[in-house]
Amino acid sequence: MFGKSKVVIGLDIGSYSVKAVALSPNGNRLTLQGYAQSRIGSQEPVEVIRKVLDQLGVRPKRVVSSVSGRSVIVRQVETPRLPADELKAHIAYEADKYIPFGSEEVIIDCQTLPDREESKATNMQVLLVAVRRGFVEDHITQLKAAGLTPEVIDVDVFALSNAYELLGPGPQPNPEKTATALIDIGASKSNIAIVQGTRLLFTREVYLAGNEITDAIVRTFNEPAEDVERIKSAPGEALEALIDAAMPAFEDLANEIRLSFDYVEGQFEVQVSDLVLTGGSSQLPGIPEILGNILGRPVHVLDPLAGLDLVPSRYDMHGLDANGPSLTVALGLAAHVLSFPQTGLGGANSLNWQPRQVRDGTLAPRAPAAAPVVAATTEPSGGYRSPATAPTQTPAYPTPLPMASAPKPPPAPLPMPMPPQLTPPPAFMTPPPSMTVAQGNVLDLDPAQYDEDSPSTDAILNDPTRSALFVVLDEDQEMPPSERHERGVSSASRPSQILKVESFEDDDNSNNNDGLPELPRL
Repeated sequence: MFGKSKVVIGLDIGSYSVKAVALSPNGNRLTLQGYAQSRIGSQEPVEVIRKVLDQLGVRPKRVVSSVSGRSVIVRQVETPRLPADELKAHIAYEADKYIPFGSEEVIIDCQTLPDREESKATNMQVLLVAVRRGFVEDHITQLKAAGLTPEVIDVDVFALSNAYELLGPGPQPNPEKTATALIDIGASKSNIAIVQGTRLLFTREVYLAGNEITDAIVRTFNEPAEDVERIKSAPGEALEALIDAAMPAFEDLANEIRLSFDYVEGQFEVQVSDLVLTGGSSQLPGIPEILGNILGRPVHVLDPLAGLDLVPSRYDMHGLDANGPSLTVALGLAAHVLSFPQTGLGGANSLNWQPRQVRDGTLAPRAPAAAPVVAATTEPSGGYRSPATAPTQTPAYPTPLPMASAPKPPPAPLPMPMPPQLTPPPAFMTPPPSMTVAQGNVLDLDPAQYDEDSPSTDAILNDPTRSALFVVLDEDQEMPPSERHERGVSSASRPSQILKVESFEDDDNSNNNDGLPELPRL
């Protein structure tokens, strides 16, 4: 590695957008030196690749890209126990047994896998990969047209599992009995990788993904696909209607995932205990709860940025934060040649991604997926480390979504959401005269960490820099998990507290021209 650039570019060329990241090692940490992505649309992919590289702000000396699709064959096979120098020759000779193409049509590679307990002493497990030669050559030609010479051509599903091992939560309990399913939901296909510790048990591509979700919504509402894509990025009040319309597509995808689970659990005698979602379509609000309800397993969306050091001067932090899950494959590609010794950099924080993320105490609006990002050209002045404090995780089994029990009338047209805007905080916030609050009786969401020096109720309500969410609950109710997860981040700059309401008082204003009884006012 002497003399080579430490910065590696991971380039993920999908059917919907092109994503690029620049990673470099820094001691026992990794720094995201650059990030850019842009939608392909009607443009030539080569032009989009050039645009993304210009936005990246990093000179691409070392590039790793990947291939996927029906021209890529991945198999786990059993062979006689052979030394490494003989294994490739044996696999090439026996290739016709494993792949549907002639051996002269494909490029073949292989790697030995750790032995399983039930394996014969004379045999070993081998991961075989074969890609049609013409497919790889076309991919390299495309990259060279954009001015790139790739150092490695990887496979999407391997980059996915590598990213999870490096940037995910780290070792899980009972690794010998449980496995984790990684589901990368893109636009035209979903990649499934089931991993057990550091071992890749199973891979599969399913051609059910974001396009099918969009098509289901288009059929229901008869709206143009472009409009539906924009609404999916920021659904607002249309979210429930979108979920109802897209439910058949979610169920089809869940059925394919379940088939993969059944195979792995029968073949390897392990339980697929949880799902981790990545990819652009995993960012649709509500999708973890939907798939969790159908499959009966906890579902999380991976935040691959949780374990990285960031450089805010180099890229748009809001766009990066909003599109983190869609960068998982690109990050796994960059990590391929870094030979980074650490794993599990993200820890528990890696499973806490939300449609909106908080950085530096500010709430970032959700950016449209694959929006073009313009990176600064100035050199970074220093690293920025992802916050250590993360939202409390959602319950293991998500709260069921309401399902209609009777046929619904024809849906109304989807409301077009307004572009997200940042509004300034109010000039002041004072409690209404008719509200009686237990002064000084401020309860932290975590009683074990209650701080007697927490600001008083008056200090919170009168602080002009704060906004507040009031959730009124009966005595026998608890804070909804969704709000607790979204609002329950406590830090020095953004404390979260519950104000205990002692009583309600009737409104003194008795002018009621409608003849209706006055309601109590908080």
